Amino acid sequence: MALSKNALSKLLSKQQFITKRNIVTAGIIIIGDEVLRGHTKDTNSHFLAKEIRKTGVLVKKISVVGDTVPEVAAEVRLFSTTFHHVVTSGGIGPTHDDITYEAVALAFNQPLVLNETLKEICQKFYKTKDNEAPGMKMAYIPQQAKLLFRHDDFQEPMLYPNVSVQNVYMFPGIPELLRKSFNCVKGAYFKSPERFYTKRLYVNLPESQIVRILDKIVRENPDVQVGSYPKLFNEQYKVKLTIESLNEKNTKMAFDKLVALLPKEHIVCEDDVINDDL
Repeated sequence: MALSKNALSKLLSKQQFITKRNIVTAGIIIIGDEVLRGHTKDTNSHFLAKEIRKTGVLVKKISVVGDTVPEVAAEVRLFSTTFHHVVTSGGIGPTHDDITYEAVALAFNQPLVLNETLKEICQKFYKTKDNEAPGMKMAYIPQQAKLLFRHDDFQEPMLYPNVSVQNVYMFPGIPELLRKSFNCVKGAYFKSPERFYTKRLYVNLPESQIVRILDKIVRENPDVQVGSYPKLFNEQYKVKLTIESLNEKNTKMAFDKLVALLPKEHIVCEDDVINDDL
């Protein structure tokens, strides 16, 4: 979306506004050569970003790193000192390329140790007493790691817990397991006094015909963020517009102004009547 210089300055002021509000932040690290090689489609970052934002935490960066211990360790170290929360996905398992625990241990200068709780879980699951068996790799975690089987909101604990070190929470890469694990513990990790209030509008006009309207909304509403997302070759709409802020009233006021400025005959629908997640 092309904005005027004045509109761009307003966008910068909004970033300063968010900073002043001391928003809780998060970074997401997707770990796996299969993602970088195009062998596997990454759906985990989309899920995590959407769910973390629902808690009022602002996702600031998403990174994809291969299965290399030094690279993952460096990224974890950087993220852990930059954001309040760090979520990793992938690299947990019994095979040679499952290196997340080792990398996080390196990031925090901790040795890998055999955790007695995980030892019992892995012995039972893999039906072995051999601590050197491949499956037992999942019982070796950073020395100061913590285990969380569930948040208080959940009655049934997970078979294998979430493992965390300081502000880094490690989740599996298999989407089904990640979602189950994340939903089970998110209430314990992600807490923020803020909430993001978002309203959506779908129009069948190209961006070029609504730029001035969007500029006006941006100029007159410094506390909201305006998003414009074109959709090519789509029969339902041409552009999805979003209005978002940390104040429900401000969001509604800006949204109502936008609706009033747009030609009614070109407004397709409001909010999430249209499913366009992907």
